Amino acid sequence: MTGTGQPTRAVIDFDAWDMLKARAHEAQFQHLEAKVLPAVKATASKASRGDMGKARAEHLERWWQFWNVRKEMRSRLRRLPRYIACSQVTKRPVFAFISRDICPDATLQVFAFADDYSFGVLSAAPHWEWFRANCSKLKSDYRYTRKSVWDTFPWPQSPTPEQVRAVAEAGREVRRIRAAVLPTLKGGLRALYRTLELPGRSELKDAHAALDAAVLAAYGFAPKADLLTQLLDLNLATAATLARGEVGVATPPGIPPTYPTPEDLVTEDCIRP
Repeated sequence: MTGTGQPTRAVIDFDAWDMLKARAHEAQFQHLEAKVLPAVKATASKASRGDMGKARAEHLERWWQFWNVRKEMRSRLRRLPRYIACSQVTKRPVFAFISRDICPDATLQVFAFADDYSFGVLSAAPHWEWFRANCSKLKSDYRYTRKSVWDTFPWPQSPTPEQVRAVAEAGREVRRIRAAVLPTLKGGLRALYRTLELPGRSELKDAHAALDAAVLAAYGFAPKADLLTQLLDLNLATAATLARGEVGVATPPGIPPTYPTPEDLVTEDCIRP
């Protein structure tokens, strides 16, 4: 994969197909039979006891498939034109839209959203600060952890349609600037986002500042007050509302019925095969 996220190679993916359906693709099936089946057999033989032994034995019965097919995730992504992803281990999560025709691997954190508003919320300062405060670490890098980061992250609770559209438009502007710069920049998105840590103004800094302002307005947060404190207060208030069984709380997927429909906020740009 390049620094822009564009794939440069492919893998054989038979999804949850049975053997006969997979066998119809003769060349691909024979490649897996020669290269994959021996390794799966060896692994199953070594892990002969306990839960792992059972799991490896189960995989041997469907050796032409991935070890973890992730049926539920695939089902949700197929219903979308695109989805959001970032690297699971990173110093700063950089979010991008990925075509549903690309199956994500285990190194990506995947978000089943296709709309520009959700992209904007994920890419803005509140989510970034919540991530830094609640993520785990792998060596010196941060690791996006679903339970501590995603499951606890409070979304804006009552933004107006105008505020939602402002977030969506600001997110599109961030991606427009990225797309314009990446073809001439070595190192891809990672190198591009390192420039945010350097002194001096840039189009990308200005675009992210505008996105942050739009998202803070959607939250109703005070720009000069401590951001983490405001997020924690909202987290506690949202949790209390959920505990009382009240409806109308904007938790993931984060788009209540009163928002503009996600389809109104979708653009076609995404990383494709």
